[in-house]
Amino acid sequence: MSEVIQFPEHDPPHGPDALDAPVAHDAAEGWDIGVPTDGSPGLAVIGVPGGYAALEAHRALGAGDDVMLVSNDVSVEDEVVLKRRAHDGGLLLMGPGCETSIIGGIGIGFANVVATGRVGVIATSGSGAQEATVLLDRFGVGVSRCLVTGHRDLSDAVGAISTHDALARLATDPATEVILLIADVWSPEVVRRLLPAMAASGRPAAACIMGSSHLKGPEGVDVSPAIDGAALAAARLAGARPVIPATEPSGWVSAGHVRGIFSGPALCAEASAILAERLGRVVSNVPAGEAILLEGEDVVRGHACLDVATAAAAHGAPHPIEDPEHRARLLVDTVADQTVAVVLLDVVLGLAAHPDPAGALVPALSQALQARPSLQVVAHVVGTEADPQVLSQQEAKLEALGVRLAPTSGQAARLAAALVRPGR
Repeated sequence: MSEVIQFPEHDPPHGPDALDAPVAHDAAEGWDIGVPTDGSPGLAVIGVPGGYAALEAHRALGAGDDVMLVSNDVSVEDEVVLKRRAHDGGLLLMGPGCETSIIGGIGIGFANVVATGRVGVIATSGSGAQEATVLLDRFGVGVSRCLVTGHRDLSDAVGAISTHDALARLATDPATEVILLIADVWSPEVVRRLLPAMAASGRPAAACIMGSSHLKGPEGVDVSPAIDGAALAAARLAGARPVIPATEPSGWVSAGHVRGIFSGPALCAEASAILAERLGRVVSNVPAGEAILLEGEDVVRGHACLDVATAAAAHGAPHPIEDPEHRARLLVDTVADQTVAVVLLDVVLGLAAHPDPAGALVPALSQALQARPSLQVVAHVVGTEADPQVLSQQEAKLEALGVRLAPTSGQAARLAAALVRPGR
C-alpha cells in the first residue's frame, strides 16, 4: 500500500495587491490585543506569502514591534537576518510558522483557552506548545506566557536566537515562576549551549528535548524526552503534585503496524520517537529520536507517523487543524492497508481550529471500523473544557465509535505501541 500526502498546488498572490493582506493591523492603528502603555513593544502578527513576509517583518521590527510570523515559507537566510535584527533591537521574533501564542493572557492563533498561571512556555512548534499548555492547565498551574520560536530555531543555522530571547523575556517576567521548553527539532550542539542558559535564568526549568532518552540537563533543568514528562516536571516545580493516569491496553490486536496521522509536527515527532523506542523501525516525515526520515515519494510501509500539517505547508494547502478534510481522506486510504492494526490520531482544539474536528473525522472513522472490526483507533484530544469545541464533547464523539482515548499525546503513542507489541 502506497500512501502519498498530496495537495493541490496554490499560486501565491502576485503584484502590489498581495501586500494588502496582512493578518494584523498596522502598528499605528493599534492591536486587537491592546496597545502597550508601559513602553513595551507592540505585537505584529504577519501571515502573508513568504516573499512578502520577510519585508513586512522588517517593517514591524523597524517600528519597534515584536513579530509573530505566521508565514511558514520564509527562507532560513531571511529568518536569521530577521532574528538577529530583533535581538539587536531588544525585540522578539516568533516563527516562521508561529501559529500559536499566549501573550498578556490572550491566546492568539490556534491557542487553547487555558488558565493564567505560573509557568512560561517556549516551544519550537505550535502543536507542542498547545499540548504543553493544555496539560499545565489540567495540572492546575496555568500559563503565564507561551512563545513559539519556529521549528528551525534550534538548528545549527539559526542557533536558538529567538529561544534565547524568549528565555530572557520569561526570566524577567514577574508572572513567570517556572520555565518550560518544548523542542521537537533540535541540534545537539545548540541544545548543549541552551540548557546552561536555562539553568542560569534564575527560574527553575524543565525541558522536553524530544526523543533524547539519555540526555541529562544541568542542575536546575529537568530534561525529558516527551512533552508529558516535561509538563509534569514543570508543574511540580510550580508547586503542584499532578499525576497522569496510566493507560493500559485491554484485549488483543493481531500482529500488525501502527500508523499515526497527525495534524501537528511536534505530536507526530513525539509519537515517532516513542514508537521507535518500543517497536524498532518507524518512518516519519518529521522524525525524532530513532525514527527514520520518510522522503518525499517514499512508499509508506510498516510502522509510520505522518504529519499532514508539514505536507500541507509545503503545498500551500489549509492547515489540518483548520480543515481536517484531507486527513479524513488519508485515514480511509490508510486503513485499506490490511497490515495496519492500530491507527494513532491527534485531535487539536483551539481558538482558530475547526469548530468540530472530531465530528469531521467521524464518517471516515465509522467507515473504517465497520470495514475492519478488529482495527483499533487510539486518539488524544488536545484541548480544554473552555475551548470553543469543548473537550468533553469532542471526546464523547470519539468514544461513541469505540476509539481508545489517552490523557496525553505521549500516552497515546505508548498505548498504540503496547497494542501491537508481542509479549507486553
